[in-house]
Amino acid sequence: MTITDRIKALFQKRNYAISDVWETKLGQPVYSKISVQNAVKEGYSINPTVNRCVFLITKAVCGIPWVVQNEEGEDLYDHPLSVLMANPNPTISVDDMTELVTSWIELTGNAYLLKVKGGGYTTELWPISPDRLAPIPSKEMTEWVKGYSLDNSRRVDYEPEEIIHLKLFNPADPLIGISPLQAVSKWVDVDNDMTDFNKAAMQNRAVIDGILTFEREFTSQDQANAIAERVNETYGGPSNARRMKIIGSNAKYQRTALTPVELDFATSRKANREAIAMAFGVPIVYLGDTQASTYSNFQASELIFYIQTVIPLLDDMKDAYNFSFRDELNPGEYLNYDIMNVPAMREALFTKAQTAKIFHSMGVPMSEVNRIFEFGIEEYDGWDESHVSGSSNSQEGELRESVKKKPLRLVRDVLPLKTLNSRTR
Repeated sequence: MTITDRIKALFQKRNYAISDVWETKLGQPVYSKISVQNAVKEGYSINPTVNRCVFLITKAVCGIPWVVQNEEGEDLYDHPLSVLMANPNPTISVDDMTELVTSWIELTGNAYLLKVKGGGYTTELWPISPDRLAPIPSKEMTEWVKGYSLDNSRRVDYEPEEIIHLKLFNPADPLIGISPLQAVSKWVDVDNDMTDFNKAAMQNRAVIDGILTFEREFTSQDQANAIAERVNETYGGPSNARRMKIIGSNAKYQRTALTPVELDFATSRKANREAIAMAFGVPIVYLGDTQASTYSNFQASELIFYIQTVIPLLDDMKDAYNFSFRDELNPGEYLNYDIMNVPAMREALFTKAQTAKIFHSMGVPMSEVNRIFEFGIEEYDGWDESHVSGSSNSQEGELRESVKKKPLRLVRDVLPLKTLNSRTR
């Protein structure tokens, strides 16, 4: 097929996948669809829901430590990468860097870290804004990324192994991420427009509420304008909001706009807030909605927040780190995060242990309890035997069979088991 035929085929049937491949062949830098500057200007700095969602996610992620572990799950604090993750560079603290990188991911879908090596190991990590750095697609199918371009230089400024690209997966273009803010951008725009409308309505009643008509004619438009100015000066402004008086000369009032009560956006703004929070993965109760908040559902929402939002994000980051540092890790070693210092996760582990205790007290052997709840307990003598004797043996046998057949059904309403392990490989 000639190049002309390819172009014709492209326009005859619009296919975004084909389009992306065609652009990829050009070898041009691929930037995020939304810049950090625009994301902050149009969302983070003016929309309270976006601001709060990003704040909660970034603070949650930056409070979780990283460490290299071996096959046995032992922490290797002296490993060069463990030291690196605790002290990324001489200028920025680990919390500041993690918060910056996480906010970039949430707002644009992308974040970049430059690796500085010394003695065979990465000794420093430096964040680079997604507005400045972009992957350059390779023309070779087996290479995928040719390198990274800085400040739209359209050349390879950094080799692929020099950059850690953290991103939220974009099915339309796997080279560049897509952010929650992009997915909910229209809702954010509507919410912002509602705020602007209410502000303008309060300041200058930009949409006129009504028209005054008189049975007499004016000799000039200036006379009508003078009366209008006099009425606005007398009855306009916040102190006279929603007040009405009667004036003479057989005046008639015809309403042309909705009243402030009818223009109450509370319900619509609540729907916008819920949509934005859903896109970012933050439960509305945890976000600060006090209308239906209780201590119990706040605790539940905190656990949901970590399980459905924070942990998946950490897993994505962990995968990117381990892939990029694969030449610096020995066989069996991997970089991992520890969530057991998070109060919500400690409470969940305690609940998990209490549930396991109930199973064990009913006669389920510790081997079965360990298998179901994945505690990682080492085998010991008699751990596959029940401590319940005599009359309970028949009940124990039935329970053991039930556990073997449907273990998750018995505990799935208590905790999501796999995500509550102290370590997640």
